[in-house]
Amino acid sequence: MLIDGGGDSGNYLASAELYDPVTGTFTLTGSMTVARELHTATLLLDGTVLIAGGDVSGRASAELYDPMTGTFTATGSMTAARSDHTATLLPNGTVLIVGGDNAGGVLASAELYE
Repeated sequence: MLIDGGGDSGNYLASAELYDPVTGTFTLTGSMTVARELHTATLLLDGTVLIAGGDVSGRASAELYDPMTGTFTATGSMTAARSDHTATLLPNGTVLIVGGDNAGGVLASAELYE
C-alpha cells in the first residue's frame, strides 16, 4: 500500500512510504515531485499510481508513481487547480477527476486523465 504526502499544522510532505500489511512495516520509497495534501492517488491498470492535485504546491499538477522503480515522475497537469476532489478509474483506463475546491471556491467541473 502506497502512503504519500499529507500535512499537519503547515508542514506538508513530499515523502512516500510503502506499507506491508503482512509484516506491519513501513518502508520509505521515492519522494513526490511536490509536497501535497488533500490530493488523490489512483491505481492505474498498468500498476502505476496517478497522484493528482492537492493543496500547497501541487494544486494543478499530477505525477505517476512507478512501483517497479520506486520513483515519481511529473505527468500532464490538470486543467484546473483542485484539492479535496475525487478521482475514479473508469473501465477504459482513464481517470475521471471531479469537483474539489481551489482559491476560487468550490468546483463544479470535471476532467479526464488519459
